[in-house]
Amino acid sequence: MKSSLKKYIGEGFLIVFSVLFALFINKTFEGYKINEKKAIAKESITRELYRNRAILKNWKEKHVKIRDIISSTIRGEADSIKAELQKYNYLNLGVLTDDESLIDAILTSTAWESAQTTGIITEFDYETIQKLTYVYSMQKVLSERTLMNILDYYFDTASHDLENLDQILRQFQLRFHELTGQEALMMNLYHDAIKQMET
Repeated sequence: MKSSLKKYIGEGFLIVFSVLFALFINKTFEGYKINEKKAIAKESITRELYRNRAILKNWKEKHVKIRDIISSTIRGEADSIKAELQKYNYLNLGVLTDDESLIDAILTSTAWESAQTTGIITEFDYETIQKLTYVYSMQKVLSERTLMNILDYYFDTASHDLENLDQILRQFQLRFHELTGQEALMMNLYHDAIKQMET
């Protein structure tokens, strides 16, 4: 009787140990998979931030140049540009942009959105999530509001009435000051977010 009781206790202990060991292995494997996904997400977001920062650097250089041309034209320091603008029966933006487009690449948020969709973002620390949310929110404002505001104004028929050229240029000057200000802020935000991701 004693030997069978010892046998049952031994078997019971073995079963409990086996179940606990299996749970431990499963939990360890799940933790490994989550850490692996987190590392991939961080790497993807960091690459995306670097790419966006490089694109924005080019945008900023171009937009500061356009802003300065508009400002000097308004101050009367660039009469040749004003004369060139008045040759057309519409506002030829190419005169102000040196025949370049306002944007030649787009800022992306694919890695960030993927991390949110998969839920792996919950594994990031609070400060990182906060910085990334701010960066991508500001990036959206820049791309979808500020730039679109400039394009909407350009495609408005009133902005092609060259009798009001000075007023039109002032409106563009205000919009480009806002744009370049936001771009300067974004450069700092990208820098901070990249630094946070790499620590």
